[in-house]
Amino acid sequence: MNLYGILIAKDEGDIIEQTLLSLRQFGGFKKIFFYDNGSSDNTAEIAKKFNDIVASVNIINQPYSDSLKYQLLYKHKEEYQLGDWLAILDADELYAEQVLDKIVAAEKEGSNYIESRSAQFYFTEHDEYYNFFPHIPIIEQRQHYLVNYGEPRIFKYLPNIELTEFKVKSRFSALKPSSEKLLVNHFQYRSVKQTQHRIDIRIANDSSSHNWGHIKDRNWKNYLVNSNWLHRFDRNHIFGLPINTNLYKIPNNCAYTGASLKWMSANNYLTEQQNAFFTASRLERILRKVF
Repeated sequence: MNLYGILIAKDEGDIIEQTLLSLRQFGGFKKIFFYDNGSSDNTAEIAKKFNDIVASVNIINQPYSDSLKYQLLYKHKEEYQLGDWLAILDADELYAEQVLDKIVAAEKEGSNYIESRSAQFYFTEHDEYYNFFPHIPIIEQRQHYLVNYGEPRIFKYLPNIELTEFKVKSRFSALKPSSEKLLVNHFQYRSVKQTQHRIDIRIANDSSSHNWGHIKDRNWKNYLVNSNWLHRFDRNHIFGLPINTNLYKIPNNCAYTGASLKWMSANNYLTEQQNAFFTASRLERILRKVF
């Protein structure tokens, strides 16, 4: 069994070395096919230094979309054999667990795909600075997180089925999920400049990809999250919301979106009282917000 990965990156030169180091440590990859999507920084040059796992660094200049990931994944299908596994990678996600252990568990269950569960790190009012220093582990710079998202990320190669964005998102019948999920640390927010650049790129790209409709606010400051609504990282991940979290009194923010809360509920990360928030009437929500 071999593990292959596909990674598309644009202007991720500040984080890409730490990402690839984590993939080297936790991945066990035979090859990663790296695509630089028109970066204006040194993303591609850094990726080339990891030639033990990065098989090729290719330059593409076309609008990003979820469909593109799968198109590029199967561009290399002559490499794959029955029993191999394929991973969709993100440039700002660092693996936190051994992926090969997750694959062994999936094989034992007869499963053919593994979902991620993302510890997403946010800016808070308690951050001492909103800069990022690439030579310092990012886990030491961004400290507050919530495990509030996940999606199918690692797939067993099925020669007779070519995955697409639609097939994966609709969980078509041939896909059988593993009961174990792969934990990753996701660092979308690293510095003021990087975050603002990320927001601008995604809003501009949404007209062609329709991937970023949830990113509406153009000001990086509005992506800060109150630290009381997050966990502080202490080397052991906590699942669920902080103790005594009252969903009725927390305003909309990037960590507590409707989609992220529903994902947490579906994965049994919410208490019975917190789940009641979804079925509460409008009047009940107003009353609980006030009292």
